[in-house]
Amino acid sequence: MNRMLAVLSLVGMSCFGGEVVSAGLAPGEPEVTTYRVTANGKPVAIYRSMADDEYRQGYQESYYYFGSFDFSGECRVEVTSSVSLKNVQILPARFGLVPKVSSDGSKLEFVASKPFRISIERTGKEEALLLFGNALETDAPKAGDPGVVYFGPGQHKAGKIELTSNQTLYLAAGAVVNGAIVAKGDNITIRGRGILGGEAYPRFKGPSGWMLELRDGKNVVVKDIIVRNPWSWILVTAGCDGVLVDGVKIAGSRMINDDAIDLCNTKNVVIKNCFLRTRDDIIAIKGLGAGQGQACENIFIQDSEFWTDNANIYRIGFECDAKEMKNIRSKNIDVLHYSQYSGPQNFWSHAIFWLQPSGGMTLSDTHFEDFRIYCDGRDMMLLCAKMMLTSCHGKSYEVSGRVRNCSLKDIAVIGTQGEFRGQIHLSGRSSEEDVQGIRLENITYFGKRITQDSPCVEILKYVEGVEFK
Repeated sequence: MNRMLAVLSLVGMSCFGGEVVSAGLAPGEPEVTTYRVTANGKPVAIYRSMADDEYRQGYQESYYYFGSFDFSGECRVEVTSSVSLKNVQILPARFGLVPKVSSDGSKLEFVASKPFRISIERTGKEEALLLFGNALETDAPKAGDPGVVYFGPGQHKAGKIELTSNQTLYLAAGAVVNGAIVAKGDNITIRGRGILGGEAYPRFKGPSGWMLELRDGKNVVVKDIIVRNPWSWILVTAGCDGVLVDGVKIAGSRMINDDAIDLCNTKNVVIKNCFLRTRDDIIAIKGLGAGQGQACENIFIQDSEFWTDNANIYRIGFECDAKEMKNIRSKNIDVLHYSQYSGPQNFWSHAIFWLQPSGGMTLSDTHFEDFRIYCDGRDMMLLCAKMMLTSCHGKSYEVSGRVRNCSLKDIAVIGTQGEFRGQIHLSGRSSEEDVQGIRLENITYFGKRITQDSPCVEILKYVEGVEFK
């Protein structure tokens, strides 16, 4: 009998015997009852984030939820819900997590063997549960280590946290730090499994202009932290050279102007393994004059999930006080949700990809490959490259810009077709403010390939060299 028990024990270990590390809910956080989550039987703390815009008419406070844990080996995740899960959807499909739902719809489970970042949606995107299963953390610093600013588990009203060269800021799992991080210098690392929160501050009234401000730095790393409830732009680089953003999760959408990542006059950037949800733009590449107008170049974005509620997935340009923008590449991205349609005739139009150079600046060598865009039946522009006059620092440009050598490849819109048209709009302003060299390869809407003759394609004046493959 003892031998049989030992065999059964070993079988259990091989099936779901991986290690799970999950910090408890930070003191002072409201207990979430609409979801319960366990990973290999261990409870996972669930937090809430605000999901509406308190500055618009008819505001009603609403929430969505997130949880995070670390694991190795195989992990059985169980989610219990107060609302039926019979019509649940897990996005994106890329992680291969197929839920098994109980007969009464109150519970689902799935097995994971690799890290994942998903949205569990029981009735659409409202009150979704974002769940992040991370690899086990290694080489975590300790409180008191030289050059380390350390926040342990619990609530912290930190205000402005200022970092200089060769420092590390560490937010431990179970820490909720309300404040701003301002990093100026080289070889700075911001990391940990904790939460940087902005909920203590009204819109535009935080302890600094942006939640994470990285300025004039080389070799700067932001890794694994969770950011929620921002008061303004979230992660902003200004005049930097060499930035890694890896495994960052943003639970925004508390208000408009909460851009996820703004790369301003920054070069040599890698963004990967990130889950970003905001109300405003997800990836914004800008020229604000930092670093003496340094070019925005050599930017690589990959293996991530994006969700905007009221703006663009990519806005490249608009503010263009930069020498140029070039060599910007994105690959293997899932767009889980996009905002309401606003067409190219509107100044504040919306698109998945918005190329918007102005101020005489050239945007070139910008490429997007291997995207899955989940459609819920609403329309959205896929690509807008419209040369128009914008502004920077309150001053309007007198000329727009130009686009050269850009491409979309292997872009698939999937899900519910509904009213989706997916405009591709290309237009210049003059022979000097034009669009040249756009390559569109294997663009499909619900399995149908888009060609130059498709009704969604709009190629207007001062556009040359458009190629469909």
